[in-house]
Amino acid sequence: MTNWRIYAASAIGKGHIDVGIPCQDAFSHAAGNGRLVAVVCDGAGSASRSEIGAINCANTISNYLANHSGVPETACERNVIGQAVEAARACIEARAVEIALTSHDLACTLVGAVLYEHGGCLFHIGDGVGVAELEVGPPVLSLPENGEYANETYFVTQNDWQARLHVVPFSGETRCLTLMSDGAMSFAFKRTGLFGPFIDPVKSYLSTVGESEGSEALQATLAGEGTWKITSDDKTLLLVLPA
Repeated sequence: MTNWRIYAASAIGKGHIDVGIPCQDAFSHAAGNGRLVAVVCDGAGSASRSEIGAINCANTISNYLANHSGVPETACERNVIGQAVEAARACIEARAVEIALTSHDLACTLVGAVLYEHGGCLFHIGDGVGVAELEVGPPVLSLPENGEYANETYFVTQNDWQARLHVVPFSGETRCLTLMSDGAMSFAFKRTGLFGPFIDPVKSYLSTVGESEGSEALQATLAGEGTWKITSDDKTLLLVLPA
């Protein structure tokens, strides 16, 4: 299995600071059975405790897929990813019952990836972006899916989540994986690709430092007041580079 370095951070948005709402983004990653799994979840702004749903969803799915038995590529099968989402939905439902709420009060989106030595996949429900840059060929993208209106999207907790689950497999060596919530898209993604003037210096710096130092730098960048001029939303960015 390829060795990976994972850099990730979430930062609260100015809009949430102003009204006393916690950061509703979350991320998680786990490795096992010849694969790496990374997940970013964005809690719904309209849901009262979506930060709980986001962290439970990210943790459950990353651990479920990393621990799935079989050869590495089996974790990219749609039915297996669906099982991971079902496990996350059950976890969210149980947590909601504990705090006397419904699962819709913990609603969140999902964007994630499975990487193994010679391939992988992106998977997605709702907004946010996933990009796998390969050693050979064009980048593989998983783009956001929004509703009828620009500020609408889809959530893991919806009854029709299976119709909104997108799985994009790819083959070849991955030289960089990038996952982000929709808040980070404002400055890290433009139209149908990563925004080079922002992301290229980030990747260049991260390639020279360890995971802890790089993640701290990423956190400082996302939390900087310069981002407040671009978006008031929470921001999460997760990058995976070969070790």
